[in-house]
Amino acid sequence: YALFDKYFKEIGDCVDAQSCSPGTGKDSAHYLLAWYYSWGGAMESAEYPWAWRIGGSSAHQGYQNVMAAYALSETAALQPTSPTGADDWSTSLDRQLEFIEWSQSSDGGIAGGATNSWEGTYAQPPAGTSTFYGLFYDEKPVCTDP
Repeated sequence: YALFDKYFKEIGDCVDAQSCSPGTGKDSAHYLLAWYYSWGGAMESAEYPWAWRIGGSSAHQGYQNVMAAYALSETAALQPTSPTGADDWSTSLDRQLEFIEWSQSSDGGIAGGATNSWEGTYAQPPAGTSTFYGLFYDEKPVCTDP
């Protein structure tokens, strides 16, 4: 779930939650490590037993892990056994390296990140907002994605 949009919306210029296309296949994957992902559920004895899963639509440059992506894509003993796991992590490795370069300022500092869901609501970002694979640059991407 770390590599996908929070609500599995299609990646790229997603504005307005009602009109953003739901993803199919992997077109809701941004291949970056989102700022959070978790899952859980109620105890069996709960009045309303249910399970849940959630992730984030934002990726901060500081949460990327190129070493893990490299190991999971290139080291046979660590590659996932899923049919596309190693390829997914290989794509993630390339995307993470591009992302770190993209988020570097002309002064050399690296900051911020990108989101598929502006202000956590798929709102319209300000005109001229830079994009990365259709994700909008956000100097504080995790602060507005509850």
